[in-house]
Amino acid sequence: MFKVGKTAGSSVIENARAARQERANQRLQEHAASVIQCNVKGYLTRIQIYKQWRREIDDVIGWEECDTSCLTHENNSKTQEPSSSTLDKINPSNKNLSTQQWQFASFGSNTLTGVYRNFSNVQPKTSESEDKTSSSESASDSAISSQSSLSKEKTCTTLCKETVSATNIHLNAKVDATELFYAIKKLLVVFNKRKDKARFQHLCRFLLYNVQNHASLKISYVALSLNKTLALKWILQVKRVLWIVCQYIQDYTESTAGKKTELPNNSLLFHMLTAFTDISDWKVMQKQTALHTPLRLICSNIICDIQNKGCMRVVGSVLVKDITNMKPDCLHHCFTILMRQVISSKCSEASIKSFAVDVLTVPSLFWHLENKASKCFASFTQSNILTSIVTSYHVGSTCPRDCGGGDDSVHSDCVIRVLCMLANIVQMLGVQPEVLDANNKQAVRLLNGLINYLYVNTTQQKSSTSTWHPVLGYFSQTGIEYSDSMSFVKMQLEYLWKPEFFRSIFRDVLSLESLHDATSLPIQAEQIIAKGSAEKHQKFTTKMSSYLKRMISSRPEQILLPTGGRKLEYEEVKSACNACLLYRKALAIFTHQLQLEMLTGLTFMDDVLCRLWRFICELGQSGGLQLFLSALSYPPDVAEPYFAVFTLFCDMTSHILSILDDVEFYEQQVPFHLEELLTISAFLRQFVFKVIWNKLVTDWESPMYSVFDSSHTLLMMLYDRDARRAFTPPNHWLCKTVKSSTIRNELDAGSPRAGLLLRKIPFVIPHKDRVIYFRSLVAANKNALGLVHDTDVAVYIRVHRSRLVADGFEQLNNLPTQALKGTIRVKFVNDLGLDEAGIDQDGVFKEFLEEIVRKVFNPDMNLFRVTNGEEAKLYPSPLSHIQDDHLTLFNFVGRILGKAVYEGIVLDIPFANFFLRHLLGHQNVALYSPIDELPSLDSEFYKNLTWVKRYEGDIGDLGLTFTYEEDVMGKIESRELIPGGSSTMVTNENRFMYIHTLAHYRLHTQIKQQTRAFVQGFRSLIPSTWTAMFSAPELQRLISGDNVDMDLTDLKSNVMYYGGFHSSHRLIKWLWDILERDYTARERAAFLKFVTSCSRPPLLGFAHLQPQFSIRCVEVPDDEDTGDTVATVLRGFLRLPSTWQSSKKGRGSQQHRHRLPTASTCFNLLKLPNYPNKDVLREKLKQAICNNTGFELS
Repeated sequence: MFKVGKTAGSSVIENARAARQERANQRLQEHAASVIQCNVKGYLTRIQIYKQWRREIDDVIGWEECDTSCLTHENNSKTQEPSSSTLDKINPSNKNLSTQQWQFASFGSNTLTGVYRNFSNVQPKTSESEDKTSSSESASDSAISSQSSLSKEKTCTTLCKETVSATNIHLNAKVDATELFYAIKKLLVVFNKRKDKARFQHLCRFLLYNVQNHASLKISYVALSLNKTLALKWILQVKRVLWIVCQYIQDYTESTAGKKTELPNNSLLFHMLTAFTDISDWKVMQKQTALHTPLRLICSNIICDIQNKGCMRVVGSVLVKDITNMKPDCLHHCFTILMRQVISSKCSEASIKSFAVDVLTVPSLFWHLENKASKCFASFTQSNILTSIVTSYHVGSTCPRDCGGGDDSVHSDCVIRVLCMLANIVQMLGVQPEVLDANNKQAVRLLNGLINYLYVNTTQQKSSTSTWHPVLGYFSQTGIEYSDSMSFVKMQLEYLWKPEFFRSIFRDVLSLESLHDATSLPIQAEQIIAKGSAEKHQKFTTKMSSYLKRMISSRPEQILLPTGGRKLEYEEVKSACNACLLYRKALAIFTHQLQLEMLTGLTFMDDVLCRLWRFICELGQSGGLQLFLSALSYPPDVAEPYFAVFTLFCDMTSHILSILDDVEFYEQQVPFHLEELLTISAFLRQFVFKVIWNKLVTDWESPMYSVFDSSHTLLMMLYDRDARRAFTPPNHWLCKTVKSSTIRNELDAGSPRAGLLLRKIPFVIPHKDRVIYFRSLVAANKNALGLVHDTDVAVYIRVHRSRLVADGFEQLNNLPTQALKGTIRVKFVNDLGLDEAGIDQDGVFKEFLEEIVRKVFNPDMNLFRVTNGEEAKLYPSPLSHIQDDHLTLFNFVGRILGKAVYEGIVLDIPFANFFLRHLLGHQNVALYSPIDELPSLDSEFYKNLTWVKRYEGDIGDLGLTFTYEEDVMGKIESRELIPGGSSTMVTNENRFMYIHTLAHYRLHTQIKQQTRAFVQGFRSLIPSTWTAMFSAPELQRLISGDNVDMDLTDLKSNVMYYGGFHSSHRLIKWLWDILERDYTARERAAFLKFVTSCSRPPLLGFAHLQPQFSIRCVEVPDDEDTGDTVATVLRGFLRLPSTWQSSKKGRGSQQHRHRLPTASTCFNLLKLPNYPNKDVLREKLKQAICNNTGFELS
């Protein structure tokens, strides 16, 4: 209710409280100001100490520093601040410096003002000189100082532009070692990498000069290692200095990542590392031999310290970046320190792993060492580092550091670094074969681990970012950091296929004693080689290459057939399988060019291939071939070593077969006897068939695809050889395990495995079944197009006999493909312009095809030319361009041939074998060699090229160049085989390239355009998938009929008789008896050509001949023949004389009675008069065939 007022007592209390609070705040402010003042004083004191200590080291080493900001280009770099206790430990006398004059440069006075009110603490000066020094240093430290003279600015600018070595340096100053030690110790306390960079580099120069030139124990810095008081401190100091060196190297590498710049003063930094890690450069210790052992232990301790901190990784990163541009002296120091780290640790497992991961991954390291730093290279070969790597480095640690990330760039970098590691190890194993011999299994294990890593990460991990690499081909990569070194890496990898290296890897295979009986001798060769081949063999033997001489001499005399005898558990078997696995995966990861180089190197090693074949024959219980078949059911990891042996053998054999010519293959039988090839081909046929039939390969990503591809390639090469010139018995290539009817049924049902079988190895199916299947494809195509014979609309054309080709080209060339596949009716026009008599029921069109083919394939027309030699086969003329629009005409001729094959009309057109391969597209298959097909073009030219191949002298003496001279319309023109070929001489080194290039020019380049046009026309009616099931000789049989003797039994069963003739007629019996008993096979072929215009019987027999073979009895000349009547048939059947014959008298009657037989080839019709006896028939028939009285139109 009543309000209490403020009394005088309460007011006094409040004022007292306020006063106490104000005094407390004032004390806090004073304390805070004191703390700030002490911190500032401490900071400025330390700055003074830093400068004094830096001035001391500068005075000791003779270094004159310009403005720090000019040297480092970083004005605001922070300085490390050691604690006051550290300062006391360095030099206790420096405590007096805390009382020196200091000044707040930011305030411009010695009075601290501001929110902390007025505080001042002026320190007394110790001396006038110190006052001047302090003032000048504070002025230089001030960022806004305006008292610096212009001359000093010019001096700093000049010094900054020059290198550190150009400053005022006194390296030869004789400084007491102890004084130097303490000066360095002080510098290390205040050391700043950015600020003291130039100073530290000069210190390194000074120390190197001191160590290498001063022999006095008092002056030499390294002599402190003998000082009882300072020895341990000196070791710690050296470790710190050397690690700072490593840090500068690392900073350079990180700052210039991705740039092509050279490390400044790199030789100085690396020389610093080498000088203090070995006593060889310590001049003061050169005569103190008794102390060398303990001093080396000290150096080892220093090396182990910097190694544990990461020196090997730092130096290795510099090598990776600058190996191609690094100077020899720098490379020498760099690799020396790396070797010392491994040796000092006594090749411990950790140091070996670090050396492998950080050093061996440097691209082409040892190649550059061998060429730039030979002393280092020699030192490495004399050490046991390589042996330790081979024996201690495990496959699980093959990946370089930081390779576990998912980044593509990191992944590709790891792949390339592993490749570089592989190349370096391979080169050194090649240079040190004694290491490889002594540690064969471990070396193979290590190389297999590296190659397997590359195999998994290149061949099995393709992506959209796959790009080309000069060694590994296409794989997912993102960087090009190592591109400059890949050419050297390829040189290193060449050691893989050098003889010494390869023989050491395959030591077990090459040194095994044979388990074969030496009494078995070849017999197949004598059955195949023609008479007189012994003299020919001797002739070529005297002039063949030295390689063939060595291979023949090293080839076993006895035939090597599968016998078994070596169990899979034997060590030599495991070693051989691992060696083969090494080379097989190497072939899989390298580019095609490197693959060829490797295979060439492997196959041209005397007896290697023969010994590998012998090893396969002796492998397992019954030979390696059965083992490989059994391995199809093994797990992939178990079967992989065995298949490696198999695939390597297939690849090597395929490669050498692509080089061998027919003389070497058939007569000299290099590298295998023909009996051995029979065994190999039979096994390959069975193996590939089983892989396909059991569906072990579905696409190129299947695990078995590489094995299938190698075996299939060799199988096809052997089959192609046999197709050109047989060395196998009949039915050798047919499948023996599955009935052909089963395969045919699956083909008709559209089975995928049967289709793959037909595409890959069609020869396992009988040729007749394939022809039937081909005809079924044609029939199915006709049905799909609605070209049924009774319902399709025919195309009618009128052709003048005098303008057969021109009219046919004009009316048929522009027809659509579907219309050309349909029925075509032909009406011939005679020379008077009148239509010829006769109705075309396919017979006239057959005659049209025969006539137009006879004209266009006539060499006089200059579209086609015949090969040199007895066979005279046809191929496109290189000079066909003389004809107008010759390529369109070639396309038309190809369509005409396609129409004949489509309709099953056989035409007697003998094509050259190499041209048939063009129709099939076989010239693009793997390892195709044009030299193999050259004999089918020009056998004499082929002999000349093989003579060049075997010439043992200097091929350059022959004066050959990469050109070919040809006769063009009487003028000799020179064609370059390669760009600049006229100036490229043929030498012993490039002679194989010359031979194959020249053969390719003759077989392909000369007729490239003509062949392309012809094939396009042919393919417009006959797809390539239809003819892929045939070889070149089989395609010729499809075009021209079967190249066998005529089967009279088949003909008798499929002949039609007219005019009273029948199978029991006496004239018919005489005819069959004459053909069977009196005629030779050649004469029977001439008879068949007389009637059908083709000397070869139909592929599927005479039942498939269209029109059907017919024989007709004729009584009058053809111009009076009106066909069969009841009277003529009865007279012929009863053998009665005709009314026409009885009505004719005299000479004319006798002439017509004994007229010659005639034929209508368009109807496959033979017209025979009813001759009185067999002798007359024989004589008249032979005369008609010789005079070619056929080709009459009825």
